[in-house]
Amino acid sequence: MNAVEPVCVGSAMGVLLIASTLSAQEPPSWSVGEPVAEVSGFAGEGDLAELGGVTLLDDGTIVVGDRAEPFLKLFDPSDGSLVGTLGRYGQGPGEYEYLLGVDWCAPGVLSVEDVDRRVHSYDAEMEWLDTELLTLDAIGGSTGYQRDCHPNGFRIATGWGDIASQIRTGLYRATGPVVLFRDQTPVARLGERLSSERIGGRGGSGPHPLGRATRVALGTDRVYVGDGTAYSIEVFDLEGRPLDPVEWTGPDLAYDDDLVDRLAAAAVEQAPEAARAGLRRRFAELPELEQVPAYDRLLVSDADELWVRQFVRPGAVGEHWMVFDRSGALVGSVELPRRATLWEVRSDRIVYSILDEVDVPVIRVSPLGR
Repeated sequence: MNAVEPVCVGSAMGVLLIASTLSAQEPPSWSVGEPVAEVSGFAGEGDLAELGGVTLLDDGTIVVGDRAEPFLKLFDPSDGSLVGTLGRYGQGPGEYEYLLGVDWCAPGVLSVEDVDRRVHSYDAEMEWLDTELLTLDAIGGSTGYQRDCHPNGFRIATGWGDIASQIRTGLYRATGPVVLFRDQTPVARLGERLSSERIGGRGGSGPHPLGRATRVALGTDRVYVGDGTAYSIEVFDLEGRPLDPVEWTGPDLAYDDDLVDRLAAAAVEQAPEAARAGLRRRFAELPELEQVPAYDRLLVSDADELWVRQFVRPGAVGEHWMVFDRSGALVGSVELPRRATLWEVRSDRIVYSILDEVDVPVIRVSPLGR
């Protein structure tokens, strides 16, 4: 699984990170069935605010990492009812300030990362095990900008780089190291890479909503790294040695005013009404890029398939994912509803969320038809 960079639900970035239905290659379409489990955004004490991660326990219990207290919410898959909560606000063991992500980083151990670099570990029955500080000194000791982990004990993270020396007014490209770790020990340094295309101003800087950023993902014995410059993803083994890349073809990546206008119109239409005026202004003031990204998220399923989310295109029905097997062959494509976020892929089902008509997240578990 691949952690997602924190965004506000309904924000420009969250709205824009949906994907294209256009591709010069047409793999078999995989179907998403009717949900076999669903959690409404309104569940009493378990009301959902801003999701940081979603996963399933072995018995099907749905675990939601939320960014509002209580930070971990557990739901019964049979009726979507709340069956437990964990994690209050604070800086102690099992306490959170701002939950970043939820992932299985060791066999039977769920790791929940907080913004202050603490990682809380829980066993397969959600009993708290320990809390440790994630130092990751090789990327500067900060929380990774993009990150992923795997039950095999490996972790990959992209650093923020030297923020103070890089920040500029207007459009600029920030760079940072990409490092593969075993536990917290560096195994391979994969180079200084584009962390994100950013816009700087008096209040600091933020990512360009149509910009590229390096994405990372971990498989059982593979490391995937790509920044969306082309329809290509670098592949490494667990010692950092390059393997054959994953490559495919897709629509032109040129950045033009007509494309941006259509992207802006689609983003404004999908945004909460209160955010629309500000979003229109933001798009009108965007600096021009050299290109749009080819893709904007990577995720590895429990079957070791690489899932790649195509970048947004006008007219897209929803998120469009391309699926590659371990050899790099394009084996399938999956389309999710509009305003969807994919959280986890099991061999026969997917876990995703959508925003309902009042912008509250709803979580669904659906069978995957291949």
